[in-house]
Amino acid sequence: MKYLSASSSTPSKHWRHRTQHGMQSVAKLLVDILGLRLKDQIAVEERVRHVGATAWIALVVGASFALFNLLTKGMLALGLVELGAVLLCLLPAVWLSNQPQQVALAEALMLIAAVVILGALIVFGGVSGTGVLWVFTAPFVAFFLAGQRRGWWYSLGFIAATAVYLGWVAPQLSFAYPYSREFAIHFVLALCFYTLTAAAFNQLRTRFEEQLQQRVEEKTAHSKALLEQLQFLATHDTLTSLPNKVLLLDLLKDEMQAAAQEARGLLVCNLHLERFFELCNVLGNEGSDKLVRHIAEHLELLAKGNGTLARTGRDEFVIVYRLSETALAPRVLQQFVDERQFSVREQGYTLYIEFTLGLAIFPLHADSPQRLLDKAEQAMLQARKSGQPWNVYDAEQEQVFVRHHLLFGKLREALIKQHLRVHYQPQIDLRTGRVLGAEALTRWMDPDSGMIPPSVFIPVAEESGLIRQLTNWLVDECMRDCAAWRRQGLDLHVSINLSALNLLDPALMGVLQAGLAKTGLHAQYVNLEITESCFMASPERAMEVIGRMHDCGFKLSIDDFGTGYSSLSYMKNLPIDELKIDQSFVRNLLNNQGDQAIVSSTIELAHNLQLLVVAEGIENTATADWLCSRGCDIGQGYSFARPEPADALVAMAIRRGTGRDMVA
Repeated sequence: MKYLSASSSTPSKHWRHRTQHGMQSVAKLLVDILGLRLKDQIAVEERVRHVGATAWIALVVGASFALFNLLTKGMLALGLVELGAVLLCLLPAVWLSNQPQQVALAEALMLIAAVVILGALIVFGGVSGTGVLWVFTAPFVAFFLAGQRRGWWYSLGFIAATAVYLGWVAPQLSFAYPYSREFAIHFVLALCFYTLTAAAFNQLRTRFEEQLQQRVEEKTAHSKALLEQLQFLATHDTLTSLPNKVLLLDLLKDEMQAAAQEARGLLVCNLHLERFFELCNVLGNEGSDKLVRHIAEHLELLAKGNGTLARTGRDEFVIVYRLSETALAPRVLQQFVDERQFSVREQGYTLYIEFTLGLAIFPLHADSPQRLLDKAEQAMLQARKSGQPWNVYDAEQEQVFVRHHLLFGKLREALIKQHLRVHYQPQIDLRTGRVLGAEALTRWMDPDSGMIPPSVFIPVAEESGLIRQLTNWLVDECMRDCAAWRRQGLDLHVSINLSALNLLDPALMGVLQAGLAKTGLHAQYVNLEITESCFMASPERAMEVIGRMHDCGFKLSIDDFGTGYSSLSYMKNLPIDELKIDQSFVRNLLNNQGDQAIVSSTIELAHNLQLLVVAEGIENTATADWLCSRGCDIGQGYSFARPEPADALVAMAIRRGTGRDMVA
């Protein structure tokens, strides 16, 4: 019985729940239809739109009805009432509907016109009583113009007035259209039904517009958030949230205006993070991002309260620092220099962070934000180029810097248009005076700037990557000339200078072998000169390439010996044939005992290693005699000849003779 009672009570509870839910739904529907939860008045913008659209439609329809009834027999009174409503209410409503502040008056005129015209149709009946059918539009007009809640008040008031008129007033008027009692009752009931239908329709329309407006507002808010995000991304660094260069220019402009008004200066410091890419490779993407944030936090402490920090590149920051004076005080500069190094802890590593600084000062160096940033960047690049930890902008340095970088394009053009020439400086056997060969030296005669020395354009070629193209051209020219000399019966070799970058170029051996193949020259007549600096960047790679050159039959020479990275262990193991003493030890040789000691010991060392010795920079006969007396094999310098075109070398070789006399 206990279980039976429980099971029998379950349907009852379920029925009560469904009934309660249904009543709540009906109540909610009635509340929505009656507009009890809606605002008493729709928004002004919506009212203006509704009144404006309805006013024009009502004007056209009202004027058409008035004209029709004026022309219809027996409908003159109805036509005059409609014409009066059009002229006195609808025309002013059309004019006022475009003025938001007058929308309430326009709405009132529209409702008055509707009451007047529809009331006249009820009173006069229209053609055969059919005019009363237009009265059913009244609730639709009321809800459309006044909204849900006020529409109910207007509609119920109109229904009550219609019922009173049809029930008590109409029978008393002789000119009123005669309606039967049954018709009057059905008409009022039908008007109530149409009112309910109009309310339901308007509620659905209003709900749809509300949902549409809500979606528009949501989309607008989302779009606004996206726009703000885009604006932030356009002016800030995404990783550190610091200002980027775009925002920095605006901030710097404000700082410069404030500094000018207060008669003080600004220090713009461009900080380049050294070894950043190497650190990124060690830490990975996530670790490098954390490192950048640590660095930004540290730099913010430097700028906090007295400047602005921005991140302008992956490995570059800029600090705008407010100065108390218009010039840079040594104390402030020393602070920047002292604080340029610090360490951070990341992934268990202690990483030492170091910056190269470029400094520019407002108003000393520039009077515009962009130019001031450019000056600071130029100072930083100059500091990096010269290997200095920091550099203050200097106008003369800028001119040199600009000329240096303009040479990039001019050098490429010179290679294409063949403005480069090869001059040869003869190498003389100091014992016999014969010409043994010549060192190839590149000369650049620019049509605009004149002669540009190798000390200027060779570094440009190395920095710009044109050194490969320049070397390829030089190898072809030298081998072709040397092959021509030997075909003339001149026993000459040619010496070609190679840079450290050439030795790292995997295509170098192919270029050398291709030159031999094109000219038919044997490798033993080509002497490849390398400097001691070639062993600093990658000694193992340099040793490997030099070994391959030796195996191919090329002669090898150490150029500028004594000025660079000297290592006797390399000297012992290198397969070289010749050692060239740098001209800095030869030029003042007769007046400097230290140079004499270095040259003498170098000649002895080279001979003990079975190497020939070449002395560069011989400018007089006395120096040549001294070197010959100490056993130096070959001399080169202005005492014999300046670097000249190939024709001059050939003439000198014919005059002096060529080839080395191997008989002691």
